[in-house]
Amino acid sequence: MTVYITTAGLLRMLTDPTARPDTIAPDFSNLIVVIAQTGDEWSTTGRLVQHYILPLLRRRHVRLVEVARSGPRKADGVAVLQDTRQPYRLHLDGFYKLSRENRVTGTMPQLGGVRKCSQKAKGSPLDAWRAREFGDQPYLHAIGFNADEGARITRDAAYSMGGQRIPTYPIHEWGWTRQDCVDYLLRELGVVWPKSCCRHCPYAGNRLGWPEQRARFAALPAEAAQHVIDEYVCLALNPRSGLFGPGKSLITRLRRDQVTEPITLAVARMKTMPWAIYRVRRLYHAPANAIRSVDRVLFAGHCTIHTELAEIGRLAGIALTRNEQIAGAPVRDGDRDIHPRLWLRRRSESTFPTLEEFYTVAPALAQDKELPTFAATWANHTDPVLARLEHRADVAITAVHQARHTAA
Repeated sequence: MTVYITTAGLLRMLTDPTARPDTIAPDFSNLIVVIAQTGDEWSTTGRLVQHYILPLLRRRHVRLVEVARSGPRKADGVAVLQDTRQPYRLHLDGFYKLSRENRVTGTMPQLGGVRKCSQKAKGSPLDAWRAREFGDQPYLHAIGFNADEGARITRDAAYSMGGQRIPTYPIHEWGWTRQDCVDYLLRELGVVWPKSCCRHCPYAGNRLGWPEQRARFAALPAEAAQHVIDEYVCLALNPRSGLFGPGKSLITRLRRDQVTEPITLAVARMKTMPWAIYRVRRLYHAPANAIRSVDRVLFAGHCTIHTELAEIGRLAGIALTRNEQIAGAPVRDGDRDIHPRLWLRRRSESTFPTLEEFYTVAPALAQDKELPTFAATWANHTDPVLARLEHRADVAITAVHQARHTAA
């Protein structure tokens, strides 16, 4: 039997014999608690688990397995961080962090769809470990979906692997809601147990989840600051990519709620980082359906790179814009496009295919990236007006680059 379940469910199964499935051996020898570490969990969650849950697992000799993905690709496999019946600590840093992948690509986890971030950072390493551990043997799989998550259970139950995986949902069977779990932990342990989530989780920004997440940003600014930086870079590359949706950025929300210390720390860190001028191009075949090219054309410090972007605009005769409304997204709570940009082409909101191209500046965290076929596809859609602007920008960039080396 393997268990990926809420803390409340695990605690009750370990301490209350009446709640324990008869499939669990009396000595817990066939029980495996498996955790997938994304690398971006709040430290408070780790401290609570280490203080209250790990001693319980040790006393009952319950097998604990921590896994994480080994790299950005599924083929990179799974890293086993620990496999023991005497656990003393968790490995919250994981192995290949979800935030590391997003940082390299200049993106953030996205709302909607099929929760690709969870599939990558949790589902994939868990599936790989189960396949390695059980082979073709059947196993019982306990999941911590609560009484309000019937739709998630319906989707999960369909994943049976030909009958090898036998899912069960104890929390749902008990009729417990998320609040019932919180209340149970408070009664049993005397602590208010926060919801486990990544620091940059977009789903934690909903109406019910944001107060708890906001409190963590305020209490742990040093942990939060890097994600503020990541969103800053992401918004530079795509002003519609706020963490909580288009026009709804984490940065604006923290300012609105006067949680400013993570932003202050982020700004101080960014001033010490290498910065880049990015050339960003997108070809949209339909709304929210685009191929992208990101190219860092110049590197320098924070102040120098801003000056050079303005100089490129002057030499090319392209206006430098900032503090604009976000195209194609509602502005909420004062959220605006704060990044300086040299626009060569703005996308159409109604005619497709359509092109978008601009230069901007941000910390040089995102790597250059484009599909092998991008250049040819872009050239096939580039009209003479855009081609002339691109040439003027190229000439200006070359002049700024040469001036820098002449001055040196």
